[in-house]
Amino acid sequence: MGNLAHPSTAITRPQSQRIGLSLLRLSILSLCLGITACANQPAEYTCSPEAIRLNWTEPEALKQTVAILSAAELMGRKTQTLGAAKTRDYLHSQYQQLGLTPWGETFEVPFEYATLFSQETGSNMVALIPARQPTHRWRIVVAHYDHLGMSGSKIYHGADDNASGVAALLALAAHWQAQLSAAPDSLPNINLMFVATDAEEPGLFGSTALVEQIKQRMPEAQFELMLNLDMIGHPSRPYTIYLEGSRNFYQFPQFRPMLNANNHLCIKLSHPKPVGRSIQSTDWLRASDHYPFHKAKIPWLYFGVPTHPQYHTPEDTPDTLDYVFLAAVTESAFEILRLNGDFLKN
Repeated sequence: MGNLAHPSTAITRPQSQRIGLSLLRLSILSLCLGITACANQPAEYTCSPEAIRLNWTEPEALKQTVAILSAAELMGRKTQTLGAAKTRDYLHSQYQQLGLTPWGETFEVPFEYATLFSQETGSNMVALIPARQPTHRWRIVVAHYDHLGMSGSKIYHGADDNASGVAALLALAAHWQAQLSAAPDSLPNINLMFVATDAEEPGLFGSTALVEQIKQRMPEAQFELMLNLDMIGHPSRPYTIYLEGSRNFYQFPQFRPMLNANNHLCIKLSHPKPVGRSIQSTDWLRASDHYPFHKAKIPWLYFGVPTHPQYHTPEDTPDTLDYVFLAAVTESAFEILRLNGDFLKN
């Protein structure tokens, strides 16, 4: 996630009471699925690691991906460095192994951007999964792969920011491919674009370039959703992922209970408000790669956690992440990605 001068502080949310009888839990869940008003009520489980019920993700596999992306050999993945080039090589190999389709001749899509003193270049890594039948419907998953690089001998590993998001992106692509083979009717007939963006940290330049390239190359495309994954491995208190952008979808209250019921991950619909007179609010709309899509009027959702003590420090390392939490967020992202198009009307 880009530089935030005034990080927010997590606030405590009252925990929901557990209900002892499983039949009563099922009855309340069924009622929530049928009544929109229930969508904003707390779930009947607590926001805790013990409540999580994973369905298909493998926390250990996500941990291995984060470790590779955060390794010293990648030198903090700063844009226009050897570490960034090595990261693209890794992503290229992963895209190939997953059987993804390039957007053009290669997965690497270069772009130029201007800073105050110079003209710079970056490279997004773009891969596609075409729909089963021809359609103009598209959904996009974005996670930036760049980070801050090095300061002297210190490496800014960027495990949460944003190796966590890239690991989830790869897991989503792999699971979609698996479902296409095993249960294609469980998925909507849509085209998917997976983009690991570059140059997010210096100013959202990769996502800005991507939006412009989409406009030029895909004038007939109907974009139903852009899903941004940025810092999703370091839960705050309570054990909650934050989801921005739900106001873009007027039917979100109807499918929110399904998300909660999927794996019991607590999802809060906005980041915590600042506490204390000395703490200023973070502008989460402009904080990450969803903002250029917002300006282009492409509907978006953004999964992320609040800033934490390891944010933008050399201590943002793989051992500080919670991989069960990361796995649960990945599963929730998949459930959103495969929603019926009626739920994504805006």
